[in-house]
Amino acid sequence: MSVPVFPLYRGLQAPLAPNPGAMHLGLWFERFFHGYENDFAAVNTEGRSAWLRQLDLKQVGARSELQAKAEKIQQLAASQGGQARIYQCTAPFVTGMGNPHPLENGFTWHPTLGMPYLPGSAVKGLVRAAVELAYQGEDKPALLKRWFGTEAKGDVPETSGSFIFLDALPVAPCALVPEVMTPHMGKWYEKGGGDKKKDKTVPLANDTLPGDWHSPVPVGYLTARDLHLQFAVMPRPGVAADALELVWQALDYALQWLGAGGKTAQGFGVMQSQAALLSQSEEKWEGARPKFNRANGSLTVEKNGKAAIALPPKGEALLQTLPADQQQKIKTNQFVKLTAYVAEGVLVRVEKA
Repeated sequence: MSVPVFPLYRGLQAPLAPNPGAMHLGLWFERFFHGYENDFAAVNTEGRSAWLRQLDLKQVGARSELQAKAEKIQQLAASQGGQARIYQCTAPFVTGMGNPHPLENGFTWHPTLGMPYLPGSAVKGLVRAAVELAYQGEDKPALLKRWFGTEAKGDVPETSGSFIFLDALPVAPCALVPEVMTPHMGKWYEKGGGDKKKDKTVPLANDTLPGDWHSPVPVGYLTARDLHLQFAVMPRPGVAADALELVWQALDYALQWLGAGGKTAQGFGVMQSQAALLSQSEEKWEGARPKFNRANGSLTVEKNGKAAIALPPKGEALLQTLPADQQQKIKTNQFVKLTAYVAEGVLVRVEKA
């Protein structure tokens, strides 16, 4: 295909390639596909693959914007008695493959951040799946109703659940990597085994029978790598605090053993809490110099030209673990030395030196 073809008004200048720093990638992905034949009658197979390869990007997302959004979500959750925790995807992540797209496999993009994310409804469904699968108590039906509300909603639900599950949003840039699946039996999944001239329940048509003699048909799709998502859960008024911790335990189990998003049967979407991963790679900085930002509540430590930070509200929470006299000195920018525990540029905890 020599010239990219867009289904747009003549003369409209459409971007030919993605530019992560200057555009909304989700908008480009969903609206500016140009792998069509010249008459738009079909999608050009070669052009489709070439178009998808343009999305092989090492870093997408503006770190400052993502962190600012994460801080707002943390503050919102804390104000309602909830919590926000960060999980790192240790496998490829994909969601929204069923969304309509000329690639035949869609992708879910956040409407304002232009990044992959997991909708709150999916988070709620994931936690429910973990409870239904792993919880063996006799009160399971009552627990499901209490946590998630009435299952058959109808026009007016009988009751809502005890928890509000927010969208899981990225807190740092991630990579995008195109992948390819090679289904051998596409006609079987598309048409079943029926012969149109005979009984459709009898698998007689050779082109639809599932078998290893069929040629694979490469189908591309997009995945995210090195994705860090912030999950947030808020209890409704009157919910006991220990119940919230049980929800987090269910989410931990679901993300580690079930996976989030699509293609979880192939191991996609597995995540671990950032706290657990950081504890495995902690460094001990003795004699670190702390700095507290009173404007936004972040706490930074520096040593030997290196720095690590704890974003709000964790920064102020770490500061409060120190003796009162040291807290005052740090807040007034006096000289103080601490023992800091750091992992991958993140301040995990602090101790009096």
